[in-house]
Amino acid sequence: MVATEQYVLENDDAPGRSGLWPSRWRWRISLGMLLVILAVLIGAWFSREQIAGLVIEDLLEQYDLEASYDIVSIDPQRQVIANLVIGDPDRPNFTAEQVTVNLDYGFRSPSVEGVSLVKPRLYGTYLEGELSFGSLDPLIFTDSDGPAALPEMDVFIEDGRALIESDYGAIAAKLNGRGPLDDGFAGELALTAPGIGNETCSAREATAYGDLATSAGSLSFDGPLRLRKLECEGARVASAYIGASLAVSKDFTVVDGDLDLRGQRIAYSGNSLAQLAGEVEFGWSERGLNLDHNLTGETLATAYATIGRIAADGSFRADPSFERSEWRVGLSGEDLNMASDASAPLASARDASEGTFLAPLLAKFDRSLAQALSGGRLEADAMVRTGDAGLRVLLPEARVAGANDDMILALSRVAWANVEQGTRITGNFITGGEGLPQITGRMEQSPGGSFALRATMEEYAVGADRIAIPRMQVRKDRSGSLNFVGLVRASGALPGGSVRDLDIPLEGAWGDNGLVIGQRCSEMRFESLAIAQLSLRAQRLALCPQSGGSMVRYDDALRIKIETRSLTLAGELADSPASLSAGAASINYPGGFKLEEFSATIGTGGSAVRLTAAQLDGTFDEAVGGTFTGGTAQLDLVPLDLAEMAGNWAYVGDTVVVEEGAFVLTERLDGVEVTEARFEPLIANDATLTLSGETISAKADLLNPGSMRLVTRVDVIHDLATGNGRAGIDFPGLLFDEKLAPEDVSILAKGVIAFANGTISGRGEVLWTDGDVDSKGTFSTDGLDLAATFGPIDGLRGSIAFTDLINLTTAPGQVLEIAALNPGIEVLEGRVEYSMTGGELIAVEDARWPFMGGTLILRPVKIEYGSPGPQRYVFEMVGLDAEVFVAQMELSNIGASGIFDGTVPIVFDSEGNGTIEGGLLISRPPGGNVSYVGELTYEDMGAMANFAFQSLRSLDYNQMMVGLDGSLAGEIITNFRIDGVRQGEGASRNFVTRQLAKLPIRFNISVRSHNFYELSTVVRSYFDPSYLSNPTTRGFRFEDGRLVPISPFAEPQLPDNPDDGSSNPEEIRRDDEPAVQPPESDNLQ
Repeated sequence: MVATEQYVLENDDAPGRSGLWPSRWRWRISLGMLLVILAVLIGAWFSREQIAGLVIEDLLEQYDLEASYDIVSIDPQRQVIANLVIGDPDRPNFTAEQVTVNLDYGFRSPSVEGVSLVKPRLYGTYLEGELSFGSLDPLIFTDSDGPAALPEMDVFIEDGRALIESDYGAIAAKLNGRGPLDDGFAGELALTAPGIGNETCSAREATAYGDLATSAGSLSFDGPLRLRKLECEGARVASAYIGASLAVSKDFTVVDGDLDLRGQRIAYSGNSLAQLAGEVEFGWSERGLNLDHNLTGETLATAYATIGRIAADGSFRADPSFERSEWRVGLSGEDLNMASDASAPLASARDASEGTFLAPLLAKFDRSLAQALSGGRLEADAMVRTGDAGLRVLLPEARVAGANDDMILALSRVAWANVEQGTRITGNFITGGEGLPQITGRMEQSPGGSFALRATMEEYAVGADRIAIPRMQVRKDRSGSLNFVGLVRASGALPGGSVRDLDIPLEGAWGDNGLVIGQRCSEMRFESLAIAQLSLRAQRLALCPQSGGSMVRYDDALRIKIETRSLTLAGELADSPASLSAGAASINYPGGFKLEEFSATIGTGGSAVRLTAAQLDGTFDEAVGGTFTGGTAQLDLVPLDLAEMAGNWAYVGDTVVVEEGAFVLTERLDGVEVTEARFEPLIANDATLTLSGETISAKADLLNPGSMRLVTRVDVIHDLATGNGRAGIDFPGLLFDEKLAPEDVSILAKGVIAFANGTISGRGEVLWTDGDVDSKGTFSTDGLDLAATFGPIDGLRGSIAFTDLINLTTAPGQVLEIAALNPGIEVLEGRVEYSMTGGELIAVEDARWPFMGGTLILRPVKIEYGSPGPQRYVFEMVGLDAEVFVAQMELSNIGASGIFDGTVPIVFDSEGNGTIEGGLLISRPPGGNVSYVGELTYEDMGAMANFAFQSLRSLDYNQMMVGLDGSLAGEIITNFRIDGVRQGEGASRNFVTRQLAKLPIRFNISVRSHNFYELSTVVRSYFDPSYLSNPTTRGFRFEDGRLVPISPFAEPQLPDNPDDGSSNPEEIRRDDEPAVQPPESDNLQ
């Protein structure tokens, strides 16, 4: 037991006190402490006055106590009563089976020498903070100015018991003992309070048992206090044993004690202590409480760590009112270990950050912290003070170290105060340890001022993943909000990519309204950023809150609203140079993100892929995705562009997927000389595209927008890493009919082919490798009917193999077979061998048709569309049979025979005007015949004319030469030179004709006509499709669904009223026309 110290707290300027309590209360307290031996106190009270007569009876009458009893015996030395009952008989405050009072006689009145109580019973209450023993209160709680002290008398108590009913439950006591009450009393005291407590603090069992003794006026108690299942405001004690040794001074002003503490299974707020043991020495006096403790605990378990053994060695000092106190304690702990569930928050954070640089850093921190704390220890010195200035906590030094004595956490000069001006904290901290981040910080706060924390963290790394906090400052203003500003620098993995030297400025507040970050624009920068196959070089981005709010807000839910404008990024996509830009970009969470005026270029030079979108948006749902509109796409190597793109996109499993894509495919016009695309636009409504790793693949059905008919299917694959790719082009069967004309697909057919009926099918492929493009394809038809301006074509069949499909270039020797061609004179079963270059140059290698019993041949020629220079074409006629010619031309009144060979050269100038230059047809030997086999229509020609006609209606010739010259757009002059002319069969013979037959005769005849105009249009259309017009305006008509020529050779028609005498040859001749024929034919030889 320690002696009571007269300890004065530092800065204690309170005036000294003469005693702990006023003297009038001392007697009350002394009795209160001995309520369990109330019978003894009653006897002591009785002995204070001189006994005169019947002492007991006089005393009861003096305090007006309602009592009943039986007198056993009365004599001068002793008075004995039985069955004593004080108070209401139904609810008495005190009873005793027998009371014996021993008297002592001196020079004055008799006095009580001793009291013996057999089975005394005391009943009281403690309700609403007031102790009461009913009718005994005037006897017990009396005012007295004398010092509190135990009376000098012998007391014998046999089976004494007391019961106090309180707001917290019943308290029962039992006492047996004897001896002088002030010096030498010895007894046994037992207390029990089952279920004592209230709704916030209770114990199932609370007992005390010990020896009660007095010596030289002081009172002592030695014995244990036991508690079972104690629960107080979240704290639980399964069982506790407190071995108490207490001593009360004779004047009841000083209490000294030793406590031996033992506790089992102590828990509070999720923390538990398996065992608690220790010693407490205390002294209580009018100067206050002095307490020294040495406590140890076994297996302290918290949510974060376990401590195998913890010790608290210290002292506590307080004044009597506890308004001033000081607790000095040294704490130590051994065998530290991470709690089994301590890593759960870290594991959850690690799972949530999987795929980012945070995941390996958190894993390293979790692992290293567990290793560092394993078997570690802690040490701390602390001081807690209360006083007029409020509550203060001082932590001069605290340290957590690992088993190898490496420092994990160190605190120094930490002071926390809760004063009238507010809360204040200052101090320093540092973290470290193998595999743990090194953080250094300083906390400062002035009384009533703002709190400030400044901290830095050195780079913490796992391989390429790292994070550092170069600076961070946190301030707490008077409203309680925490305002912070700092910089976080990170490198490492991101979902689908990585970042290097990412600097994120943080500026915000945390208060009653939640967490707010970024109320003004700030600049984020990174040295490099890679997402999927996209790698971006060093960039700076100006990030701003939307609509004057904050970029990040968290109260009941997380909300993010960030925007930036004029976004420009540059880097590489799959090792190809790439640049990205957007007029505006915004992020909204919950919600998604949006890019406006988005543009991306992948690659350089002639192999770049260029993408744009008027708007691209997405959401942050389970799968990131969204829509895009107003897009375009262009691959430099392929002269085809996509426009008006729209569709849905998603990012699933490291793959970008585009579905329900719609676009318009157009031909790109490269070069200043190209003014009109060769192919009409095509559309797609359900295209798909995927970007997985370094590979782009796309599929689409391309339709003609007018008829919505499938034209071709395309299947594209492009490798971003190499820049190589391929496009498969499939024509499953392109049907031309009244709904779809060739010119609806290609302008090359415009003016050449007005109508088509048939199907074209085939496949093509475009390959691009190392900057070179190779394309090829083969397309064919089994029977295609065409209505061209120069005449209908039936049964066109054959295949065309392109060696350069994009530029419409073929290999030599392409063959087309034509069942029928009718440019005015029908030709059947033609065959054309040709090649094409660049879609503009057609090299006719061989073209021939059976023609008028012979063959029509176009000599090899190169036809260039749109060429400004002259073009020359030479047609050969081999074996033309005049008889067949007359029959096919349906010249029923004309008869002819003879076989002709020759050539017809046609030259087109830069204006597209064609001219026949030096065409010549020569009959083969032995010549032939020309005759008129019909009846003479004009019977009034005159006798001489009729005679001449009848004589010349059939002429044989040895040789006929036909010369052709003139403009195709004007008159063509045909010169006939006929040698060896003589009358043929059926001509009238007379004396004159027989004489003439003996002479050599040559006919020179000149004819102006347009018989070859249709032939010229065929040739001209090869290089000038615009020259041709609608076939129906050029001498064709529809007949049974086919275009057929209107015959240019009309039979002679009778004039109106042929018998009218006013009609004569002279009147119907032109003024410049001779009577019979032009003069150039008058020369007969």
